[in-house]
Amino acid sequence: MTVPGIVRALEQDESFADAVSSASRDVDVSAPTGLDAPLLAAFLRRRIDSGRPPVLLAVAPTGRRAETLGTALEALIPNVEVVHFPAWETLPHERLSPSPETVGRRLDVLRRLAEHDGTTPFVVTASVRGAVQPLAAGLTDVPAITLRPGDRGHELDDVVAGLVERAYHRVDMVSRRGEFAVRGGILDVFPPVADHPYRVEFFGDEVDQIRAFSVADQRSLPGEVALVTLVASRELLLTPAVRERARARRDALPGVRGMLEKMAEGIPVEGMESLLPVLVDDLVTLADYLPEGSALALADPERSVTRAITLSETNREFLDAAWSAATAGAQTPVDLGAGDFVTLPTLRERITERGGVWWTLSGFDSGAADASAEGLIDVDAALEAAATVKVAAAAVPSFQGNVDGATEHVRGLLSDGWRVVVTASGPGLVERARDVLSERGIAARIVDGIDGDVPTGTAQLTCAVLERGFQSDGAKFAVLTETEFYGRTIGGDARVVKKLASRRRNVVDPLQLKPGDFVVHATHGIGKFVELVQREVSSGGRNAVKSQREYLVLEYAPSKRGYPGDKLFVPTDQLDLLSRYVGGEAPSLSKMGGSDWAQAKGRARKAVRDIAVELVKLYSARMAAKGYAFGQDTPWQRELEEAFPFAETADQLQTIDEIKADMEKSIPMDRLLSGDVGFGKTEVAVRAAFKAIQDGKQVAMLVPTTLLVKQHLETFAERFAGFPVKVRALSRFQTDKEARQVVAGLADGSIDMVIGTHRILTEKVVFKDLGLMIIDEEQRFGVEHKDALKKLKTNVDILAMSATPIPRTLEMAVTGIREMSTLATPPEDRHPILSFVGPRNDKQIAAAIRRELLREGQVFYVHNRVQSIQRVAADLAELVPEARIAVAHGQMGEHQLEQVVDDFWERRADVLVSTTIIETGLDISNANTIIIDRADKYGLSQLHQLRGRVGRGRERAYAYFLYDDGKPLSETAADRLETIAVNNDLGSGMQVALKDLELRGAGNLLGAEQAGHIAGVGFDLYLRMIGEAVSQFRGEETEGPTELRLELPVQARIPESYIDSERLRLEAYQKLSAAAAATAADDAIDLVLEELADRYGTPPEEVAGLISVARLRRRAARSGLADVVAMGPNLRIAPAHLPDSMRVRLQRLYPKAKLVANGDALVVPLPTAGGAALADADLLSWVGQLLDQLWPLAAETEKAAVS
Repeated sequence: MTVPGIVRALEQDESFADAVSSASRDVDVSAPTGLDAPLLAAFLRRRIDSGRPPVLLAVAPTGRRAETLGTALEALIPNVEVVHFPAWETLPHERLSPSPETVGRRLDVLRRLAEHDGTTPFVVTASVRGAVQPLAAGLTDVPAITLRPGDRGHELDDVVAGLVERAYHRVDMVSRRGEFAVRGGILDVFPPVADHPYRVEFFGDEVDQIRAFSVADQRSLPGEVALVTLVASRELLLTPAVRERARARRDALPGVRGMLEKMAEGIPVEGMESLLPVLVDDLVTLADYLPEGSALALADPERSVTRAITLSETNREFLDAAWSAATAGAQTPVDLGAGDFVTLPTLRERITERGGVWWTLSGFDSGAADASAEGLIDVDAALEAAATVKVAAAAVPSFQGNVDGATEHVRGLLSDGWRVVVTASGPGLVERARDVLSERGIAARIVDGIDGDVPTGTAQLTCAVLERGFQSDGAKFAVLTETEFYGRTIGGDARVVKKLASRRRNVVDPLQLKPGDFVVHATHGIGKFVELVQREVSSGGRNAVKSQREYLVLEYAPSKRGYPGDKLFVPTDQLDLLSRYVGGEAPSLSKMGGSDWAQAKGRARKAVRDIAVELVKLYSARMAAKGYAFGQDTPWQRELEEAFPFAETADQLQTIDEIKADMEKSIPMDRLLSGDVGFGKTEVAVRAAFKAIQDGKQVAMLVPTTLLVKQHLETFAERFAGFPVKVRALSRFQTDKEARQVVAGLADGSIDMVIGTHRILTEKVVFKDLGLMIIDEEQRFGVEHKDALKKLKTNVDILAMSATPIPRTLEMAVTGIREMSTLATPPEDRHPILSFVGPRNDKQIAAAIRRELLREGQVFYVHNRVQSIQRVAADLAELVPEARIAVAHGQMGEHQLEQVVDDFWERRADVLVSTTIIETGLDISNANTIIIDRADKYGLSQLHQLRGRVGRGRERAYAYFLYDDGKPLSETAADRLETIAVNNDLGSGMQVALKDLELRGAGNLLGAEQAGHIAGVGFDLYLRMIGEAVSQFRGEETEGPTELRLELPVQARIPESYIDSERLRLEAYQKLSAAAAATAADDAIDLVLEELADRYGTPPEEVAGLISVARLRRRAARSGLADVVAMGPNLRIAPAHLPDSMRVRLQRLYPKAKLVANGDALVVPLPTAGGAALADADLLSWVGQLLDQLWPLAAETEKAAVS
């Protein structure tokens, strides 16, 4: 709703009108904070009336304040365009590039400024940091590339050259903003400001069609796209001039030579923005992009000046500390001086030079205006001081959420003949305000907007987001916002309804094999991957047919001493027999055909059999137990789910459905929910708990720490508000009396849900009717806790949640003893956490803390020794005196600890020095830097959990892992730190868990005796063996896949012209190979074909051949054949144990066919077409027909039915 009437009402006040009349020159206004937006709205209107450019740059000390100022201006100025100019989340000298999304939004603002026609008001809001950051000149000179279906004259090569110039990064598969890939006539590109990447198909120089596609599975999304705008993705454009300059400067700057060489080739590199001063002639300010004669308003100038100075100091400090980022390969920042932040006076000069005006809006009163009015100052000084104006108005007193105080204040104002407006951010709050006022007999009316005059006698209620309330005596006019009325602060609203993250179907994760990687071949054992090669294959015989094939080359141990290793060529259609090796550090290679591999497999299989018996006992006990089958969803359940303030990710929706389906079955649920830190596990638990309570059952939630109890209690209480559900906590933070009441309530059924530490597992706690047990951070509970759980009840549904599942849990989930759901989709707008590993250094710590304080964030500092924690806190206070430091550890009294964490939560402290008590589940979205002291002393999943405390908001988060450089690092500690530095993408919890397996020798999955076996055969194969053994004990048929050789003289491969990237070709082969397995779904091959056509365009003939071979392969595998090979003029099929009826049929249909060695093999002459070989398609259909005739599948199914 727009409320321009507020500004008109204020103009009746003389001091306000005076201030507005000086809008045409530089002016310093002192007025309460709430008046900043109305003043700017009035100033801007005044400028429009006098024919000056209606463009305003509003600068506030912080990004949050700039955004709230922007929303207030939107409400106050009709037809205004308000855009926010975000600051980089990195410092100018860092070798880290700001995220393409930030850059895209910044360039979008500059483009809109350049295209603005000067007829409508246009406001750009920015934080001080955004405003003083120098920019390259001419960023708007390079136009955006626009593509529409049906457009002609776009040569793909020209578009690619344009993308390179706009600093897009060419890759083989697009996964991030600012990347593009070209395959044949298809261009995949991810513009910096788009929600999804686009797939553009060209036909010659015409754009044929444009579709959006999903990053996760690379598949097109439904619907056509009408227009794609490709703006630059970096603020340093790789124009020919810049590339030339990079080439010329590379010898002069040896420290950054590698970066410059890449840039000279047109490849954007991480952190290239730090080289702006070297490669660009002219660095300008944001003011230079504003139209001539624009206005700049500086809100809260005192804080803004301090911020600008601190920024420059931190930047210099950062240079001195010379952070070496482990992830970027130990590089120091580049000191190029010129890239420093500009000062505010410089910015003011630029505005004045361009004929603009400079306004400041301060909450303080300098007294100059009063003094000149009293005649206490001489005339000359008074002329200068005329630029200082004071608006006579006051802030509305704060009632700290006391509604009576607020309503009485409104009553008092109305009875004095004032006009009163109450605004709130949502219609619900506006209605509640009306009810509250009318209950107390105060006339209140809800209006759609405030355009004209505001009437007296009745409070006007409307939906609008203003910053703060104010009251003006001169105009007898007051505005109250929800901040004053309800005592709620409107920060940047954290609960923005997020857009739905796109569905992740079989995520594309190409089997990334680098030369030298260890792989396990099911038949031949552990080998080393060498390369992917193409070879010509001949069918032999007189009329030999030659065809091209691709093979993976694996190296095995040499069969003779002193000789090079043996090589095995694996056809790409047998990729399903290969898996990556996860086990020990560097395994010894197997000998091909040697007995050592067979022995290792035999030993592992024997050990697996013993384990399988245990697992099956567990499983069958669970299956036999009679659980409670919950009913269908109720309308209340739907109501609760619709009140969730974010859009659920597709994974969340699927997981919730799976859990509900489990709860509705009569078998007790035992499900592991594995999702990375902050991916929305709690909401899944909320819904499951509510479903159980709806059926009159009780729910218990077990969490590892008391802090987490408090946090979950708040979350659940907030989500269940408005429903008759009693949620209570049970931990050492409760007094004995409270604890007794909770225990009694659980026993008599008056309490529906309890959230507690392992105290709820004690004998004293008895439930009347427990239906669901939720275990959060499952990896923190030991075996005895889990046994206590089992005793609790065998027939209770259990939902365990964890970001880094412990190996045993993981293993049980993988083998199907427990069901497992994963949340793999990060909420939108998350950035991966930047991780640094290095020796401890005070300068670096100070720079890291200051950088976080600059963006109003908070810092966790983890020090895991209670004895010395106070000393560490005192050291930090000396290093960064301006930071407010709090200390938390597990030995503090409950109230003290609660108070400290509350203070940190409410932002009353900047740095929390704590032990690993914060490791699990503390969710503070404003804390975005974590510093971990003595990081070499922690386990891998601990480091991952700790790192997961930050990066929960939209800001870029930093994690610093420090070790003592005076003491040597152990081998595993170095390994752990390296793993943590490498796995910093979103959702890498599973990789960390697997690496943890590898580091611990994978021995503690189910006991020490397995360690050797896993190292011997690799984790994947080991799991497959357990799966097979378990199935055997359940009495299911488990024939391991026979290695099928299918060699026919047909062209069947993926040519490089179709998919030129080796890893993507491997991925395609792998998918086809899996789809051709006998156990695969019937439509699996069609789905792969559909995906190939979608991602790479219409498949060429060779690929069609490959698909037909895959279909034939699946057909042969289902008949249990091991060989279908063309040898010279004949086809050999083995084994051929045909029943008599089939032998008769064979003689009749193929009189020249021969059975060899009593049915070990069948040899059939290949047909010819007039003496020449058959065409590929004909040959394949002939072989298919032969198999159908002699090995009919229908007969097999009948036979199975009889037996």
